[in-house]
Amino acid sequence: CRQQAPPPNTQLLPRDLRASDVLGRARMALCLPGDRIQLQGGRAGSGVAIATDGSEAAAFATAAGVLRRTGDEVLVENLRKRYIPREGDVVVGLVTHRGGEVYKVDIRAPSAAYMPCLAFNGASKRNRPTLEVGSLVYCRVEAAHPDLDTELSCIDTETKKAWSTGEVLLGELRGGLSFEVALSAAHRLLDVDCFILDRLGQDFAYELCVGQNGRVWLSAASARETVLLLQAIRRSFGMTDAQVEVPPPENDLSLRSQVMVQKMVEVFS
Repeated sequence: CRQQAPPPNTQLLPRDLRASDVLGRARMALCLPGDRIQLQGGRAGSGVAIATDGSEAAAFATAAGVLRRTGDEVLVENLRKRYIPREGDVVVGLVTHRGGEVYKVDIRAPSAAYMPCLAFNGASKRNRPTLEVGSLVYCRVEAAHPDLDTELSCIDTETKKAWSTGEVLLGELRGGLSFEVALSAAHRLLDVDCFILDRLGQDFAYELCVGQNGRVWLSAASARETVLLLQAIRRSFGMTDAQVEVPPPENDLSLRSQVMVQKMVEVFS
């Protein structure tokens, strides 16, 4: 391990990164905690915080990683797995405790969140879902404060259908299995043009719910197919689209163990 010391009489200052720097050919730039980021009309995402100094507000990086801009959001991507709740995020939670009026839910945050038992579309004291300990629930962060418990909700304001119809987007996730990925990997799976999900959908039928907290729920036709899809999604992180599509060469022992889409099609054909 080698450490490079700065020259004498040198003062280390935070760097100033512009959001336009990530709009070039590479669409990304490395940043360190404390680096000042100029959003240039964008909004702060994960890994970016806005500090107010008097009358001037400035954005700074709170984590080390790759600075990216997706749409109008500027965020820092890394291999971090701990989730910091933000209001409006859609997450996949795990019920850890069932009370009379609330559920305690694990969302991979520093502290557990809670969800009222009536936080479902059309729920009442006589007609409400019953979640057991260990159940998975697809919900939204209703309120997030650093000094208070995070509140969750399964009320979908975009529909008037009741939870009992089974046609509401938010609610309990039954069957399938769940696995956890890094937060940056979850953001890539949430992209509209995610290559690995589109490519798998051409040959396999499956259901997938990705939470912004890094927990993913997957369900397929059979248990074997579900496990193979899980491994394909996990191993696709860090690979190019060509590596996902084309099987590895037979003489390349280092890549032979990778589960490619074409090899999965051969297995089930």
